[in-house]
Amino acid sequence: MTDLYQSIDVPFNYRHTCWFCGEPYFESYGFMPSPNYEHQAHPLMLPCCQECFTSCKSIKVSSLDLLRDKVKEQLHKRYAKHLQIGVNWTKEELEDCEFEGKALEGFRESAWAMFEIAKERVNYQGWPVSIDGIPVAGMTNVFQFEFDGICYTGLNHAVQQLALKHGIPQPYLEKVVELVGRSKMAYALRFCKTSYGYSDAQIAASLDSLKALLAEEAVNESMVDSPAVTSTRSREFSISEIHDLILYRTQISAYAIQWALERGIDTLHKLAVQEDAFFEHFAKDSEMVAFTYFNGLQIYLEKRETDPLWAEQEDPNRELFARL
Repeated sequence: MTDLYQSIDVPFNYRHTCWFCGEPYFESYGFMPSPNYEHQAHPLMLPCCQECFTSCKSIKVSSLDLLRDKVKEQLHKRYAKHLQIGVNWTKEELEDCEFEGKALEGFRESAWAMFEIAKERVNYQGWPVSIDGIPVAGMTNVFQFEFDGICYTGLNHAVQQLALKHGIPQPYLEKVVELVGRSKMAYALRFCKTSYGYSDAQIAASLDSLKALLAEEAVNESMVDSPAVTSTRSREFSISEIHDLILYRTQISAYAIQWALERGIDTLHKLAVQEDAFFEHFAKDSEMVAFTYFNGLQIYLEKRETDPLWAEQEDPNRELFARL
């Protein structure tokens, strides 16, 4: 009966391992493409764990890499709450938190391990597929997308999952990613989360604002690159005239405020556009310092935007921002 199927080669160090997620072997799944464009004659036997084996039985696709992607998407969906732990916490934060009660203490002790197991399973790449030493043609992972240490089957899948994790309307995140590009997913998420709301009118206004910012940035870059244009000096603000302050128990550094003022940054959106420049400037000494400064500056600019009365009457740096 061995001529009725083809088993993929399994390297010695991958014996008894699921090809899809790396978990212990349960059963081999016989994959037949549907539709069968390449006229595959016999099922291709793939070692699976019990969970992936069950998933495979409900999937009909035309190629092995599509089967792999569909199984991965089901793992993402099934373990969404586990993967969400990595969005909301760091390992150190979980270790330091002071939960009370058996249930919460149990969560603190096991949550990070649950996240890491789920992450390892969705990120698992398996081994190159071959039969009797001959590689199986047509396999590709070129469309996969990685963000924040998590692998997704493609950009669309990443947008879908990240919108769900961060509570952002998926169509909104799709449009922002389309505008800023797939390489700026972190910026796209921050832009969406700093929007004032998610009504149709608010989303439209935010998208118009983003388009204007991107257009302005493109013009500025073209001016910098043009030898015919003389570069202009940035605005100058003495550190001695800038007041640091505390908002919501967060220290707002005068150096971060100075950096923003000298670049004409007075809104969260403008800060987001210049995020890479901010970290390049402050991370030379310490990434932690840069992160702390950036977080404080975000809180400060958000306070100025959402509470204009405070910005006009109580902000100790209001006269400096009025000069922009």
